[in-house]
Amino acid sequence: MGAETQITSGPTHGTITGMKSALASHRLPAQRLVGEPLSSPAAVVGHLGAVQSQMPDMALWAIGRRCNATMTEVEDAFARADFVRTHVLRPTWHDVLKEDLRDLLEVTAPRIRQASMSNSRRDGLAPDVIERWAGLAIDAIRERGPLTRLEVEQQLAEAGFVRQGNSLAHVMIEAELTGEIHSGPVRGRQHTYLAADLPPSRRSPDERLAWLARTYGRGHGPFRAKDLAWWATLTLTQARRAIELAELEPVDLAGETHHATEPPAECAVPPALLLPAFDEYISYARDPEDFTAVRGEVGTVMRTTGLLFVDGALGGSWTRSITADQVTVEVAPAMPIRRSVSTAIEAEAERFGAFVNRPATCVTHALG
Repeated sequence: MGAETQITSGPTHGTITGMKSALASHRLPAQRLVGEPLSSPAAVVGHLGAVQSQMPDMALWAIGRRCNATMTEVEDAFARADFVRTHVLRPTWHDVLKEDLRDLLEVTAPRIRQASMSNSRRDGLAPDVIERWAGLAIDAIRERGPLTRLEVEQQLAEAGFVRQGNSLAHVMIEAELTGEIHSGPVRGRQHTYLAADLPPSRRSPDERLAWLARTYGRGHGPFRAKDLAWWATLTLTQARRAIELAELEPVDLAGETHHATEPPAECAVPPALLLPAFDEYISYARDPEDFTAVRGEVGTVMRTTGLLFVDGALGGSWTRSITADQVTVEVAPAMPIRRSVSTAIEAEAERFGAFVNRPATCVTHALG
């Protein structure tokens, strides 16, 4: 399946700075974005520990490209509950393994609640009020589930719930943080909630912290304490304690001390990668030099459908339009690109076409 390529006129040279190549060359193998693919969608989710998934279809791409699975194959794995979708780590959606979810919640739920408190109060919900409505939502899902979010809201409305701002989201996140519910089967285009049946944690609090640090290091590559803290909504003190408990080895990379589960492997950095906007590859604390090559407002680029990485660093954005018989991949580099990058972008578009089982047309826009 080839990718028909259209490149608008413009310069095809230039280099990119930003995320240091020393980091990219060590992180890409750990992330399984290069090298041997993992065996299944569930293996990808377990290896990474969690996959951010507020854009469900692009999260499927994050998983599928790491195990050479198609979108249909990843969707089938989700339908079998090989992994589930819920709020954990940070107050946003993640795909996780059910067997890991209890430990993740034990470590991260208290800080997520604390981080969400100001927003929930702004929407008129004190913690005890959220807990009460969350309990009623859990009861409704346990009795009548799987339920869509609208169906849960209808059940709560019968008990007097009136949505204000994001109040329903706060209630459902609290329900998920208890571990009593998580995602159920997709109904049409609607995600549902299902009562959870999670195994209890067999780890002590210190063992959970150590496990979290090892999991993050295994799936993400060398990291700093602030990277782990950002990923899991920990304090820096908690992150440093987790690294100490995990007995991770310090390694000096790009002039900073990082920590690794094993001596970091190194790889040749691909000229270009087309990754989801919230791919785990960018699960690190953001440094200003990560964005030195990005033209325009960085936040706008980060909120797009997909991110273009050039030589391992953020270098633009991309989006896709899927019809019944083809997919068009439109790429917007943030800098002039050389020919080898253009060729790599074409290959990435072809790879995405194989993922969605459609011939791909790649359009790379020149800078104005």
